[in-house]
Amino acid sequence: MKTSQSYRRDFYWTIGLGCILIVLILILGVSFFNALNNTQINSRKEFLRKQTELAAIDLEIEISRFMDYANSLSDYLEDSDLDEQDYNADFTKSTKRVFINYFGLIDTVLVDFKDSVIFMTQTPRNDFIRGVYKSDVESFRNSEYHYELQGKEIGIRIIFKLNPVAFTKDFVKNYYLNPEGNKSLFLNGKFQNINPGDGFSDLEIDSESYQKLIEDIKIGILGVYELGWTYENVEHRGILAQYPFRFGDISPGSSLLFMIESEPITEGVYRTYFLLFLGLVFLLVGIIILFTFFLRNRIKSERLLIKRSKEISELFDQQNLLLKELHGFVFFHDHKGKIIRVSDEVSEVLGVSKDRFISAFNDKKDQKDAGKIRDLVKKALHDKASYIDFEYDFIKANGKVIYLRIFEKLVFDDNGKFTGGIGICTDITRSHIAQQDLVQSEKRLRILIENIPDFIFIYDNEGFIIDYQVQLIDDLVKPGFNLLGKNFSEVIPENQIEHIKSAFKLARKTGTLQSVDLKSRINSIVKYFEVKIFPLDETKMMSISRDITSQRIWEQGLLDAMNAADQANRAKSDFLANMSHEIRTPMNGLLGIIDLLEQTKMDDTQNEYLKIIKNSGNSLLNIIRDILDYSKIESGKIEIHNSVFIPKDELEKQVQILSGLAQKKKIEVSISFSEGTDLALEGDIEKIKQVFLNILGNALKFTPGHGKVIISVSTEEVSDDLVFLNVSVKDTGIGIPKDLIPHLTDPFFQVDSSKTRSFQGTGLGLAISKRIVEMLGGELKIISEDRLGSEFIFNVLLKISTNSVTDQSSTFDQNRKSWIGMASEYPLRLLLAEDNDLNLQLMNLMLEQLGYSFDIAKNGKEAVELVNSNDYDLILMDVQMPILNGLEASKLIKSMPYSHHPYIIGLSANVFDEDRKMAFESGMDDYLTKPIRLISLAEKLKLFSTRIQQEEK
Repeated sequence: MKTSQSYRRDFYWTIGLGCILIVLILILGVSFFNALNNTQINSRKEFLRKQTELAAIDLEIEISRFMDYANSLSDYLEDSDLDEQDYNADFTKSTKRVFINYFGLIDTVLVDFKDSVIFMTQTPRNDFIRGVYKSDVESFRNSEYHYELQGKEIGIRIIFKLNPVAFTKDFVKNYYLNPEGNKSLFLNGKFQNINPGDGFSDLEIDSESYQKLIEDIKIGILGVYELGWTYENVEHRGILAQYPFRFGDISPGSSLLFMIESEPITEGVYRTYFLLFLGLVFLLVGIIILFTFFLRNRIKSERLLIKRSKEISELFDQQNLLLKELHGFVFFHDHKGKIIRVSDEVSEVLGVSKDRFISAFNDKKDQKDAGKIRDLVKKALHDKASYIDFEYDFIKANGKVIYLRIFEKLVFDDNGKFTGGIGICTDITRSHIAQQDLVQSEKRLRILIENIPDFIFIYDNEGFIIDYQVQLIDDLVKPGFNLLGKNFSEVIPENQIEHIKSAFKLARKTGTLQSVDLKSRINSIVKYFEVKIFPLDETKMMSISRDITSQRIWEQGLLDAMNAADQANRAKSDFLANMSHEIRTPMNGLLGIIDLLEQTKMDDTQNEYLKIIKNSGNSLLNIIRDILDYSKIESGKIEIHNSVFIPKDELEKQVQILSGLAQKKKIEVSISFSEGTDLALEGDIEKIKQVFLNILGNALKFTPGHGKVIISVSTEEVSDDLVFLNVSVKDTGIGIPKDLIPHLTDPFFQVDSSKTRSFQGTGLGLAISKRIVEMLGGELKIISEDRLGSEFIFNVLLKISTNSVTDQSSTFDQNRKSWIGMASEYPLRLLLAEDNDLNLQLMNLMLEQLGYSFDIAKNGKEAVELVNSNDYDLILMDVQMPILNGLEASKLIKSMPYSHHPYIIGLSANVFDEDRKMAFESGMDDYLTKPIRLISLAEKLKLFSTRIQQEEK
């Protein structure tokens, strides 16, 4: 009976204690799992937030730099001193550099010069293309992402067509997330996928989280969220970090989003420890059952104990398999710190055997690592903590350092007495190194900021300084002056406070960067600063100030040098213009009289003398033309005048011009044209003819009698609408030494500069030809050997024209022997306005020989008065006259309310393009430059007489 009662009492006690122990174990397991789970998730949240923040800040800085580059291009184009070379070559190089620096961001660049539009783009093969844009500019501007700059002075407009999504995708690829991570860009109100694989474009975020995310992005609040989504009809949960930033002026309200699934974070922990504690619960239940059956039947209890022990071992083995995934091990110890049990993974993690690990805690000898854990457990018991959680470095036997994390749950009985602990030790070397790399990266960024020579200030929205980074504080304010808490108006000179305040308010209001210049006197020295102000976030503003004093000094020096160079260049141009005018005035009389003499009867000796005088005069005139042409090219004043022409027809005419010289020297000249030279092309044919005549003339000049000159003309296709016109002139002349070939295109260079040289010339022909060819987009090559002849090759870039060639044939009859008395065929009522007696006498002789009667005006005022009282068909108007010059007189005559305005031909010794342009702007209908040749004058009179006769019909 007593035995039965004892059995019953022991039975109920065993059941009660077992149930209590099961409940404690369940509480311990849930607490342990929640603590570990929360630690893992919080760690991932912080890592994800920092990754997103770093990526967004770096991306925003990169886009800001792009905006600065773009603005520098716009400022460059607004420079009024730029010439065509700068627009074509230097600007193209600068734009190409922007394409390279921001590869993937820029798709196409349009530059609207008002009268023309060009485009620049870079192909996937990195080929840089520049061409004329013929499509609608406004449709180009309607692209989803573009950045446009409008010049304030000249008004040149630059439009960048951008691909921010592809650029961001490439930019953030180095910011690592685990394989389950996703990256996305919120741009223009849409989520854009920037993953190598799938992204938000395939996800459906739950509506509540989506609304919260959109609201935070709109007001610019960064955030980390735990949210749910549906992907391929499967529900998931994860962690998302978003960091709002400015994508420049392209999309101010943008945000970068990184996301990882939370399930992979907790799955291993959940699977491992859930089964572990489930096994422990079953273990305790088994123990209770074993004890119960032991009281009933000792033998059955022993058999059942063996069976349950086997099941526990299997569960422990399963738990060990799960620990391998975490690269950790589990250990148990009693209240004395003695290790009761440890999983087999301890040898893999720590590199020591299980026995040695157990002995390290059980032996009384001093073990550094074991003692550290004992001290932490003692401290936790003293602080009445329920667990310990710490990380530390561990040196393995092979000398390798690993980083461990130990989490241990302390177990107490019902009376609060410490009974032992259960812990898990995991190898966190990889995550620790990743964390340290992140810390080092932040440290490097901080060091970089600290070593930037610029002054960096952070303000609140009211302008009070809350942080700053200045290398040399004494260069900015007085020593000992604390800037924290001060308003920026207390540091800035009084006369510039309003200027800085306006920029500060505008930057806060518009959210855009504002740049202002600041002049300050520091230690009696005037310094200049460039201050850039921009919003850092919703509550903070930032300014970056750079000392540009040396730059200002350099710019002023450069400006002074440029002004001096411009003044010298203008003086040279004025000198050349005056010299041209003064030389051409007597040349006008000389060559004009020669033309008149040719129309008179002379004997053979007189004709020979006249020919010598005429050739000398023409040679002198050619020298003057060469000097003026080179001066115009050197000063950048030469202009390109495009027209439609057929290369074959035009170059054949030029060969005919020099055919007389070739026949005189008995030189055989042959010319061949390839396919394509008979097409209509567009370019400056006059300059092409000038180069061709110069090279062909040299070939005939330096080729002895009975020699050969071979001319080849061909075209080479560049694109659908562009071709190269290639011209080769090969002779059997005296040749050129190879060491002198590179100097042939130098101005005033002569191969034979001795006083006994056989050939005369200025040495400017090839220099002018080379400059013209380069201006037309080509190059000039010279191949020669001394005494073996030479070959000159040049090419120019021309456009294939869709228009037909305009008939520009002269009305002048080349076969006519004499123009004496032509007035009867081509009658005109003439007025001659000329103040120079010599020129007046010459023009009188020419017009009388042509058979014309005319009235004379000695200045522009007289010319206007005569036009008011007489009906003239044509006025020969000298440009430079006293009282009222020819330009002013032409304006008055053309502005008068006549039923029929007389035609006006300008007469001037000024041959610059701007002089000719001014003449036509004043109302003149044509322009003759002095010296005026009889044939040229006759041609113009015939042209206008024919035109008047046609108008009267």
